[in-house]
Amino acid sequence: MGRELRTLLDLYEESGQALAPAPPVLRERVSGSRSTAGIVLDERVVALRAQAAEVLAQWARLVVEERGGAGSRPAGTEVGALVRFLGQQLPWLAEHPAGVHFDDELTELRTAFSGLFGPGRARRLPLGQCTQPGCAEALYGVLPTPGDRVPSHVSCEAGHVLPPRQWLLVASRMREAA
Repeated sequence: MGRELRTLLDLYEESGQALAPAPPVLRERVSGSRSTAGIVLDERVVALRAQAAEVLAQWARLVVEERGGAGSRPAGTEVGALVRFLGQQLPWLAEHPAGVHFDDELTELRTAFSGLFGPGRARRLPLGQCTQPGCAEALYGVLPTPGDRVPSHVSCEAGHVLPPRQWLLVASRMREAA
């Protein structure tokens, strides 16, 4: 549980960097135009950070209520203080009947945070028939994340891999077919 707590704190702090998307690259400004977007926050990150803070606060509250004076109190309500407090209470939490649930909730939070930073689900974009002579399998471009427009690789169901230098040939073949 101690390792889960430390990892959770590291992921929570790292998620602070992921709250706002990367700033846009410099682009030409049209005279008189003004960006009105303001700060855009990633709602998944905001929700997960709030959930982590709430879960840790509930467990800290349980310790304080059940241990009374022996449990003392966390030094603050921010996630770092809650993690330090709960880390000091691990022997008591491990013996508590709900200790298994504490461990399960820490694992769920860590998994959810890891999902924010890990690779996204790959998507396949159909590109027609394979270009290898004698192969009639479907050719796909694999897009690593939902926002990507450039495939990470192009291959067919039979396993033939198309090198990047041939991707434009497939694109022009698709335009002709359309």
